[in-house]
Amino acid sequence: MLTKARMAVAAAIILSAASASAAKDGSPPTIDIQKTCRENVNALGTLLGGEIRQNMDVCLMDEQGARDQIVKDWDSYPAIAKARCVQPKEYLPGYVEWHTCLDLTRDVLKLRKENPSSAAASPECPVVKYTEDGSIDYVINCRGLGL
Repeated sequence: MLTKARMAVAAAIILSAASASAAKDGSPPTIDIQKTCRENVNALGTLLGGEIRQNMDVCLMDEQGARDQIVKDWDSYPAIAKARCVQPKEYLPGYVEWHTCLDLTRDVLKLRKENPSSAAASPECPVVKYTEDGSIDYVINCRGLGL
């Protein structure tokens, strides 16, 4: 296991490198995964009485892995997916959530293109309504997509 100091130094290096590359090549925004993971682990510990299976190291590895995949696939994501999914100012933004949203949105759009009759039946589905704090308020499912 990494010590806290080594983990902090590694995260700082990763974040500074990521921030520099994002500025010059249009990659996704850089977020503070240390903060996101710390808050998530603390919240889970409080909710579950300290008996959690996820720790900081696992959270940081998951977030960094998701970020790496987003950066790798960034050009394959449609602009609408980037606009809807990548919300750096939401409460505790995370690359894992962004990656899931980006992949699903890209894949749904691809399915609609491949099956235009389904897309014509529900061109704006699925619709996800977000609250001001970034949580999901409601979702309108699509019928006829065969999913």
